[in-house]
Amino acid sequence: MEALYPYFLLVHLVCAIIFLGFIFTDVVLLTPIRKVLGDEFANKMFSIIGKRGGKIMPFCLLLLVLSGGAMISRYIGSDIGYFSTHLQQLLMLKTFLALLIVLAVITSLTFHYILKKPNPLAKIIHPLALILGLFIVILAKFAFYF
Repeated sequence: MEALYPYFLLVHLVCAIIFLGFIFTDVVLLTPIRKVLGDEFANKMFSIIGKRGGKIMPFCLLLLVLSGGAMISRYIGSDIGYFSTHLQQLLMLKTFLALLIVLAVITSLTFHYILKKPNPLAKIIHPLALILGLFIVILAKFAFYF
């Protein structure tokens, strides 16, 4: 597993950039366009972007979670403990926040594809994912300094 760590890290970083970049673009750049250009244009634009993002983002998030899970096994486990060090504690907090994002995405996809009902998280899921994602990135950097 140790030999694969750099590959998991590369996949993880690329997927994190894609995922958070997409969410950032939606929340910070595209959402204000609705106020300027109107609902009709914004709805067309969001439907085009949403179709592409709806195909890419679940796969990207899956790779993000799988690579993160593979990497965390280097620092957390039955042999080395779960909450023994500050690093482990911060990584577990980071994992918890990531699982909140995954849960929100699963809920969203379930409502859209299986239940075929309006998503109850539609208005908050991207801002929530952006905030949690930024905290995850910050925790990831702090984890190795304590």
